[in-house]
Amino acid sequence: MKTRKLDQLKLKQLKRIGTTEYGLKKEETKRHTYRSATIRFEDYTDYVMRITSLLEVCVLALDGEGDFHSKNLSHQSKNSSVQLVIEMVIELMPDGDMFQLEQIIAILENDTDYIHFPKKLKKQIIKNQEPYEKGKTHQ
Repeated sequence: MKTRKLDQLKLKQLKRIGTTEYGLKKEETKRHTYRSATIRFEDYTDYVMRITSLLEVCVLALDGEGDFHSKNLSHQSKNSSVQLVIEMVIELMPDGDMFQLEQIIAILENDTDYIHFPKKLKKQIIKNQEPYEKGKTHQ
């Protein structure tokens, strides 16, 4: 009986560890299983600065004449390492955030012509404008 309680306690602790927001998280798609990591940034300035720094390092690496001098990295090619960093930078680009920012701006400006304007909100805005428009036409 004691071992069962102990096993349940261990399982509970393991689940708690597995649900933390840090570390690699498992994401399954139709074809593949990926792991994603969480990186902390102070704000967008910090975010863009780090992306820029990664790109600058790639440019400097490609500009340089030498290869890796470390014994641990001597088997790595400069081009493949730079390629991996550039691929990571592309994935770090805030495309989704830019899309959300455009949606927020469209909502704040009542730009119902924006292609991704929320449909329910658009219907409500149009519905609220109709009585106003009818009152305007009668005057």
